[in-house]
Amino acid sequence: MNIELSSSAKRVLLKIYIGQNIREEGILQSEIGKIAEVQELFSRKLIRRNHWHLDQFLTTKEGSLDAGGIVKEKIEANRTSLLGKIKAAVPDRVIHFIVRRYVLETLAFPAEKEYFDVRTRYPGMWEDAIMADGRIWILWNEFFESLMSFELCVKTLDYVSTRGGETRFYHYVISPEVKKLLVDEFEEPDFPMDEEKSLKLYSFLITAKRIFASDDIDQVRQRYYESLKHSEVTEEQVAGIINEMSKERTTSEYRGLLSEWKPFDITNPTSYLFYLSQNIIEPALKILLKGKGTIKEYHTEEKMPSLPEVKSISGILDEKEIGNFYVMVSSLERQIREFTREKLGKGWEKRIEHDLPKVYEHWVKNNAKDKSWGIDPEKDLMNYADLGDYIAIVRKYSRTFSSSDDNLGDIITQLKIWYNQGRNPIMHSRTVNKQKFYTTKSAIDFLSEWMRNMGISVS
Repeated sequence: MNIELSSSAKRVLLKIYIGQNIREEGILQSEIGKIAEVQELFSRKLIRRNHWHLDQFLTTKEGSLDAGGIVKEKIEANRTSLLGKIKAAVPDRVIHFIVRRYVLETLAFPAEKEYFDVRTRYPGMWEDAIMADGRIWILWNEFFESLMSFELCVKTLDYVSTRGGETRFYHYVISPEVKKLLVDEFEEPDFPMDEEKSLKLYSFLITAKRIFASDDIDQVRQRYYESLKHSEVTEEQVAGIINEMSKERTTSEYRGLLSEWKPFDITNPTSYLFYLSQNIIEPALKILLKGKGTIKEYHTEEKMPSLPEVKSISGILDEKEIGNFYVMVSSLERQIREFTREKLGKGWEKRIEHDLPKVYEHWVKNNAKDKSWGIDPEKDLMNYADLGDYIAIVRKYSRTFSSSDDNLGDIITQLKIWYNQGRNPIMHSRTVNKQKFYTTKSAIDFLSEWMRNMGISVS
């Protein structure tokens, strides 16, 4: 360890080392200050500057080794006091919830309640609905402020590249060493498996409310099918809770996936959200805060067809529908290429050649192959792009193409659905059934909305 550093410079090094985990580009220079200490760290080659729309600091390899050593020393010296302070301030089940649902996933955690208030509306995850409760939010702050009191956590701004760089919510940030401490000490179940199944039902039904906003019955049915397939809940569970809500005239009775109408109607949206909150989220809060209570299990005795059985019922497209499908799929690909060029700017080709050489080489190779076969090669190399290339570009320039990691994951998922369910089958003259059609249409709707939201005009 670099013992020659002043104590104040060590604290700044520690803040940069921990705080840089807010984003891969580093912690904002504006969050550091301390000009003399920063110069001392530069002179020791322990930190470096970065510029990515805004100015950031990062530790060098040597700086990371030194700072990591400081963190380990602090953990060793204060372990008993730190863990005791957390346990005294926060109930055990809440600690397990924070660690299991958030600390395990990342190193940066929102420090403003508004973040979770927004997340409860979209995407509506049950974990975020719990976090939006004021009682849990107080304990969340107690948890991370306990870490801050031992200089093992940093509070700093998140930021994005939108419009040349803008700041977002404040976040608590920890280092990998602190994460290991918390996981080793506190990673225990917060909810048993049967209760977690009901909690996942909350997330699914919030998603269903958004799906049902459309009047396109076929699209609603297909998006509902896809959501159910990936939700880890069963139709029997959904039918159970919907039929209970129907008694209060909040919804219709459950009709199911094979109904000619929507699987169910939401007749009172306000009561619908209130019911889900009171019967799923509120019991979960009592369990976390008081250590007692249960979350009701929902089910129906009526046998629902399995998802593979539902999928097999889908019919084959006729010639007219095939033609419309081809236009829909190919039009999106042209829009994605135009969108990509516009977002990367005039020097997009040089950027990809420099940042993604394998992608660029793939395009050049295909261009040369066209020439060798006597085919007029494409003047625009982007026309040689395939699914892997689109995904590589979106990942490499993630802050140009997405607003968050969750959004990036959704974009990649929908690109895969569009390509594998639509683009590949139609371009290779494979059988296309209605299930593939509506799955692809849903993905195209998502991707078109994504491009519009990013400020690009999509026809």
